[in-house]
Amino acid sequence: MIRPILCSLYRRGTGSRGRAALKAWGAGLALAGLCVSGAPGPAMAQTDAMVPLVEPIGSGSVNWSTGWIKATGLGAPPPNVGGGAGRAMAERAAFAVALRNLLETVKGIRVDSATLVDNYMVQNDVIKTQVSGHVKGAQIAKTTPFPDGSVEVTVKVQMYGVDSLMTPFLSEKGMNPQDAQPGALPEDGYTGMVIDARGLGAKPACFPSVLDDKGGVVFGPQTVDRAAAEKEGMVHYMTAPKGADLSSLFGEGAYVIRPVQTAPPAPPRVGRKPLKIKGGDKAGLLKANIIISSEDARKIREDPALSVALKRSKVTVVTDPLIGGMEGRLPGFEHLLAAAIPDATR
Repeated sequence: MIRPILCSLYRRGTGSRGRAALKAWGAGLALAGLCVSGAPGPAMAQTDAMVPLVEPIGSGSVNWSTGWIKATGLGAPPPNVGGGAGRAMAERAAFAVALRNLLETVKGIRVDSATLVDNYMVQNDVIKTQVSGHVKGAQIAKTTPFPDGSVEVTVKVQMYGVDSLMTPFLSEKGMNPQDAQPGALPEDGYTGMVIDARGLGAKPACFPSVLDDKGGVVFGPQTVDRAAAEKEGMVHYMTAPKGADLSSLFGEGAYVIRPVQTAPPAPPRVGRKPLKIKGGDKAGLLKANIIISSEDARKIREDPALSVALKRSKVTVVTDPLIGGMEGRLPGFEHLLAAAIPDATR
């Protein structure tokens, strides 16, 4: 019942923002286990599998697990122009709108626990030029034509990688080459770190810090090798249900080869023997820093192998899902309709 209503509203919706809002709510319904696809299912399906952390921002979204930023734009052909010419003009218009929406999404990304990309762009003309240039070079991920002649275009840009969107911020954050001792880590040492931040309300950021309960930095931009952070980001974010046991998702026990598997799964970023700790609280204006106990901080600081792994940014933070910008809470269906359909009296 829900799917036909959503599809009908989507195709009749007014503008890319309305359609983007419907997409976001539809994704929230899917995460909640509702029958968006038309197939029966439980109201709140729970699994122990981790899923990517995707955050809606404006008319776009940020996948903090893969590092891709996406946004959509809707374009329509000019009046009395149809056929191939009308389709081409609608695509160009949609692409231009998508780039504008992508820039707004990028501006809303947290650089650290106190600053957004937009703050840097306002204060630094060099960063503004570089970020704008990366957005203009975005890839087209999908083109969707509609019966009325309009076209929706989805564009995407990578957050990390050599000469990527976050490259201009590395120097701003004081990141330098670290002695990360290339090569395999000792077999008897930790290969990385997993922080369970579920229930804290912590937000993802490009350059977060992990602090002990006295405010001392345990892991942060100044402790990570610059090249490693540029290549794949300082931290890898994932989400998992609150009841899931992280021991079953990380470590040797998570990679037992069963007969149905044709090949062993690839080891995660944190390796096969990560130190798993529980976050105690969030910190910072934008709630992106994580506080851990002094005891866990001591374990980290006194482990030479783990110190090397952290310099290589072998850190995963497990958080709650972000649904419509809220952690694990889904608005009522009436709010979905209100967000998707503009007030006709305005």
